[in-house]
Amino acid sequence: MKLIRNFFRHIRDAFRNLFRNGWMTTASILAMTVTMFMVGSLVLVFSNIQKLTTEVEQEIQIRVNIDPVASQENEALLEERIAAIENVEEVVYRSKEDELAEYQEIITNNFDELEGDSNPLNNMYLVHVSGPQNIESVVEEINALDYVLVANLGSIDLSGLINAIEVTRYVLALLAAVFVVIAVLLISNTIRLTVYARQTEIEIMRLVGAKNSFIRAPFVYEGAIIGIVGSGFAIAVLYAVYQGLQNAAAELFAINTSFLIPTLPSIIYIGLGMVALGMVLGVVGARRSVKSLLVN
Repeated sequence: MKLIRNFFRHIRDAFRNLFRNGWMTTASILAMTVTMFMVGSLVLVFSNIQKLTTEVEQEIQIRVNIDPVASQENEALLEERIAAIENVEEVVYRSKEDELAEYQEIITNNFDELEGDSNPLNNMYLVHVSGPQNIESVVEEINALDYVLVANLGSIDLSGLINAIEVTRYVLALLAAVFVVIAVLLISNTIRLTVYARQTEIEIMRLVGAKNSFIRAPFVYEGAIIGIVGSGFAIAVLYAVYQGLQNAAAELFAINTSFLIPTLPSIIYIGLGMVALGMVLGVVGARRSVKSLLVN
């Protein structure tokens, strides 16, 4: 019963202190809002890059040109051998007529007359691999098989693409970590100002026998409340900005936004994480700010 009574007392004191120290509270909430907005933005960018990366990986195919001298039996055997290679998920056959028809749809001027024996293309297999990191090894194994003219990815610079994606992921993770550290420092400093303003009150509480945990509790709840409120503002701004950018891209620039993650429910999931992170940062900042005054 006493624990519950102390809990509500600390909550009451926390709200009272927040309103009493208006400009400090505003500074803390603003710092939290800006930081959580930046963190949420990085998460959105990372999520979109992850989605785009997955779609690109699914579209990457190894094109296996079959030797024209291969018979149907040879082609069927080649398909079995390719499918048996580790990390190969799917093997799709395309005849040279299918390839020609596709080129004719794209470049009609130069390919309309290439029919029958005039068709310079080859039968081929399109090979899907489980992951981009396995493509090079699969290409090497396929090129070693009989009746394979060449197996490649066309003009795609796969190594450059994978390296660029990995570098982007690391940069985003580093930026998110930097913003988290900045948030802790800002919140610690703003709450520390409140602590110093109430230093006499804290000393009186210690003189009458209040435990450190009892003195610390209101500040910890203040930090948690600042984290929740700041994260709430950040979520609202993030939703408005992200939805606005999607609408502007579609309406003003006619950009297809289907490759982006949808605003809802993505913002809800990210928002829940932002609220949890905001609470943690607020509590850590508050505990850090009062620690020096409570050292015996």
